[in-house]
Amino acid sequence: MAGLRENARLVFLTRHGDVRSGWRILLFLLCLAAIGFVLVGGAGWIFGGIPAAAMFLGFVSTLLASWILTRRVNEKPLAAIGLWVHPRTARELGIGLLIGFLMMTGVFIIQLAAGYLTVTWRGLAWHEAGATVMFSLFYFASSAAGEELLFRGYPFQTLAQGITMLPAILAMSGLFGVAHMQNPHATVLSTVNVMLAGIWLSLAYLKTRGLWLPFGLHLSWNFAQTTVYGFPTSGFGFAEHRIWSTVQTGPEGITGGAFGPEGGILATLALVGGTWYIVKSKYLVAPEGIVTLDSVEDLLPPVAHPTPETKA
Repeated sequence: MAGLRENARLVFLTRHGDVRSGWRILLFLLCLAAIGFVLVGGAGWIFGGIPAAAMFLGFVSTLLASWILTRRVNEKPLAAIGLWVHPRTARELGIGLLIGFLMMTGVFIIQLAAGYLTVTWRGLAWHEAGATVMFSLFYFASSAAGEELLFRGYPFQTLAQGITMLPAILAMSGLFGVAHMQNPHATVLSTVNVMLAGIWLSLAYLKTRGLWLPFGLHLSWNFAQTTVYGFPTSGFGFAEHRIWSTVQTGPEGITGGAFGPEGGILATLALVGGTWYIVKSKYLVAPEGIVTLDSVEDLLPPVAHPTPETKA
């Protein structure tokens, strides 16, 4: 009987008494669903289905679910999922914003030079253009923050504890691609590129053990893609987020067509190059002394060094 109880216990707990990774991920998803139902569903009638409000509340729901699981199950601070504020935080965020912007700028310049683009000003007044930029920053920041918490935050890091980092990166990047397969105008190449983006962003987390770098990359990639250069993003036109009207006329395999640059080979090259830079960069390293979701240093008792009295 004792053996049966022990076997049943081991289904849910490790030999050290920790909740197994799979159950923690399930608890996170249940918690996220419950919080999202209350916040997003309950507040929908107040905001009238405004996409930016729903996106922000989705981010808040994911943050709250991460906080509950990190604090109550892992017994660590929320910052352990990659939200530590340290001397390198601003640099990681800034580098992410710059790299994402430069990658999308490269895609735009190549298409423009090849004659694949027609770019026209939408005729916005300056105050309208300024409002569009600010509104778009809020929208894409909420979107990027929510997706990074979901795909590079608690679930990803917990999965890595169970199956190690490389399989976790491949699994979550695959889910990241699958999650975008239902978007309008999705293709095989667009799905592959979104998976590559998942690997790019996952390695950015792994390199710094923080979410600041992948958040900056994600935000600037989407913001530059739509607001600055007027492309569709992940199959959505986002006309209200553009300050330019950009029409692509080149081969869809190169430009991405109606899905946007993420559906074309130029994005593939940009993502491969960006990933290579993240991996090879000597300026991007994890800071010392931080507690991560998988660290055990903070849980182990201090090592007792022998003193002259104990030696005697």
